[in-house]
Amino acid sequence: MRNPNWARIHELFDEFINSFVIHKNSILTDDTNILSIETINSIQGRFIENYNDNDEKDLKFQKKLASQFEGASYNEKLVFAHAEWLWSYSVNDLQTATKKNYTKTITGLEHSKINDEPYKYGFGSAGQFHKTNKYWEIAFNIELIKTLVEKQSEGADLEELKKWVEAICLYLKYNRENETYFVDVKFRERFQNKALTMCNILTYCAFPGRYERIASNGHKAQIYHTFRSLIKEEEGENTNADECILLIREKLNKWRNEGFDFYENDLRKLWNYSASDIPYDELQAILYKKAIVLYGPPGTSKTHSANTIANALIKESYLKNKGNLDTFFSNSESIVNDRIHRLQLHANYTYEDFVAGMQLVDKQTKPQKGKLFEYCALAKNDSDNLPHVLILDEINRVDLSRVFGEVFSAMENRNEDIVTAVGNFKLNIPDNLYIIGTMNEIDFSLEQIDFALRRRFLWFPYGYNAGILQDIAYLKNEKQKAGLSHRDIERLINAANALNIAISNEDELGKQFEIGHTFFAEIVDIYSSFKAINNKTNRIKDKLFRANGPATILWDISIQPILEAYLGNVEEDEKKKTIQDLNNTFFQASLD
Repeated sequence: MRNPNWARIHELFDEFINSFVIHKNSILTDDTNILSIETINSIQGRFIENYNDNDEKDLKFQKKLASQFEGASYNEKLVFAHAEWLWSYSVNDLQTATKKNYTKTITGLEHSKINDEPYKYGFGSAGQFHKTNKYWEIAFNIELIKTLVEKQSEGADLEELKKWVEAICLYLKYNRENETYFVDVKFRERFQNKALTMCNILTYCAFPGRYERIASNGHKAQIYHTFRSLIKEEEGENTNADECILLIREKLNKWRNEGFDFYENDLRKLWNYSASDIPYDELQAILYKKAIVLYGPPGTSKTHSANTIANALIKESYLKNKGNLDTFFSNSESIVNDRIHRLQLHANYTYEDFVAGMQLVDKQTKPQKGKLFEYCALAKNDSDNLPHVLILDEINRVDLSRVFGEVFSAMENRNEDIVTAVGNFKLNIPDNLYIIGTMNEIDFSLEQIDFALRRRFLWFPYGYNAGILQDIAYLKNEKQKAGLSHRDIERLINAANALNIAISNEDELGKQFEIGHTFFAEIVDIYSSFKAINNKTNRIKDKLFRANGPATILWDISIQPILEAYLGNVEEDEKKKTIQDLNNTFFQASLD
């Protein structure tokens, strides 16, 4: 929806169409008459027709770009800069200087020759995919500009060209024909099977009254999935996701101020279950199996994800009844939190604690029910029959077969009485009690678990995730006002990626010993503390990886101790050499 805070985004898009496409003048510099069909055809040949997928894997984007545009005219480079600008201008997870530097790099112009205004704004983060998919996003922009130039030569004005943008984006998203705005066959074939965030970005830039400021298809799917009960069946017929979200917006106006944003904090909590996209497979799995385990190295967001899945499961069930929205907006925390139950398992936790055991009561030893009976009763007595989720953290710390005992039979035969070995209690697990376990694979390999136990759960591996590292780092950076740049965080991710690749390839380690993303994200906290203690300002050029800086502290207090523990059985000299080699890999990669 149109919001005054982002008015300049929409104005700049109109200027792009009007000044650049229609009048052929640059909006990035003071140059005029730069755009022609011949120029865009040449760019298309250099950047798209000359594309080599193998080269792309081996060369960094900017190096490949330099080779593609070797010998190109100034106008060709400047027109390409507009396609690259269109990719970056509306997002705020790229800094102004970074956006402007893209134009400087391709054109060779000094900063003073490049206008500041087009680079200053952004309506939100487009996510990691928008960056990693940069080639195809820009290739799409080039083809789009070519189409707009052709349509403008046939007499299309500003509003008509914006409708062409909308029609092309919707066709590529939903494969729906538009009789008025027919997408060129070559355009279709080239991009039809490509996921493009530009389609979401440009429809919003062009028509904020009909589209949301949401770049992620995943986020749109989550919004639809959460609020679909608000739409009558007949209203949802023959409508795409964007049209459904517009209908949802109209319904939500009853509870929200008109012009609300789906990223407002209390509303976002309903549909956006985590810092990154919801683990959809896990959510579907727990609905089907009612018991899942998330396993992997420490620091890979297993506990956080377990809470995320539990939240999603309860919210989704509650919001299936649209009459619950009033209650939810006023009391969302208790609705969810009262139905999530957590047990931190440890080496001394036993069957007697969990299921049933003999305890001293009034100086007599009597059989007593364990914690599981309490959770079963809470779920069974829920007047709304909503899901209750039991999170068992670190199941690797116990002998699960011994702790669970008859629970496995009760899980498979829900709503049936299973008699316990101690006390002859009738254990009956209701349908609405779900179980999520987390397991550190370092301590206990999945292969060590017997098949009878494994088949009672669906198992999901969790490992190091660069995308989640980026999300956490940006979130911490924003909350702490740390002042780290996109380049600082990019260097951290490069270093983390390289270190974990080296760990995976190390004979004494392997993939299951990768360092989790949450450990690397601690560098933001270290930098904030470092800055406060040393009274440093944000003017420091190398904020993270300078000598004896935050990266060194992170290595010394977090990463190295983990590696030493993992290599505990290795001879001391070999251990020191391995850790030093990994240290070199980590810090060298930060320079790339």
